[in-house]
This record gives sequence, structure tokens and C-alpha cells, in this order.
Amino acid sequence: MLDLLQDALKSPAGSFAFVFAMLAICFFAVWKISHFTTKFGTVEKLETSIGHIKEDMHYVKASIKIITDSTNPLAQRHSPVSLTKKGLEVSDELKIDDLIINHWEDIFSKLNKVLSNECNPYDIQVESFKIGETYQEFLNLDELKKVKTHAFKSGFTLEVYNLLFGIIIRDKYLKVKGFKLEDVDLFDPIKKAT
Repeated sequence: MLDLLQDALKSPAGSFAFVFAMLAICFFAVWKISHFTTKFGTVEKLETSIGHIKEDMHYVKASIKIITDSTNPLAQRHSPVSLTKKGLEVSDELKIDDLIINHWEDIFSKLNKVLSNECNPYDIQVESFKIGETYQEFLNLDELKKVKTHAFKSGFTLEVYNLLFGIIIRDKYLKVKGFKLEDVDLFDPIKKAT
């Protein structure tokens, strides 16, 4: 076999065919590698674009949340955020304090998992409002039905109650940790200046 290959290479047609075949293989290899690199670059660009889309979606979501929260009829937005007169009425009608007390062990545990011992009142507010956004996970079916019925009769969406629950959870947790509500704005530069 080796002898046959040596004879083919020594002939003028054989050496041309061999060189041509080698060049064709090299050309094909370079083409495939560049084609793969182009695909990899395209994938990288696509991943970057998806990353930008995710950032934009977070921005839009945050903007919508700010607009939604600022129009919440149950809470006023001046800091520290607190319940409006209507919010206090709804809280009494639904006995939100009792609902939270019924599930306080789970709520307290969830807050303790995300808050360190060195947390400040603002951290407590942020995490309490996050839990307020998931209040439906804590309620049993009868409690949730009660909130849904109230929402239906009042013309509210269930999301309106998120801040209501969050504020009451925040106030209770602040008290447990020995903070006052005013401590939420303790280091706010605008409040310090006044």
C-alpha cells in the first residue's frame, strides 16, 4: 500500500492530485472553522441582545410597579409609606392583623432568612413589601376567598392588597426588631436636611 502511494506521488498526475487534494482539504477546514466561528459570534451577539432585553424588561417592570404603587388607594406614598384612611378601613374590615398573626410564624421565618442581624429598617421595609406581594401564598382558601370577595365588592384588583399586607408586615417586624417606623427614613438625605 505504501509502495503504491509512493509511485502515485512520483508520477506528475499523482503529485498534482495529491497537492490539489491537500489544498481542497485545507480550504474546506478553514471554511468550516470560519463558519463555526461566525455562528459562535452570532450566538454571542444573540445572548448579549437577550441580556439587554432582560434589563429593559426589569426597568419596565419597575416603572409599572412604581406607577401602580403610587396610585394604590390603600396607601399613601410619602415616606415612610403608610396606610390611607381607606387602607385603615379595609384593614379593619378584613382583619388583616389577624390574618398576618395566623401566618406570622411563616412570614417571620421568611423575613429572617433574607434579612441579616445587622439589617436596617429600610431593608426590613423592602423585604416586607416583597412578602406583601406574595401574601396570597400564605393565606388559606377561606382567607383568600374573603380577600377576593372584598376586592370584587370594592372594585379593586388583588394586587391593590399587596402594599396593605406589606405595610402591616413591616410595622409588625419593625416592632419585633426594636425599631420605630420613623427609623425607615433615618438616613434619608432629604429628611436629614429638614
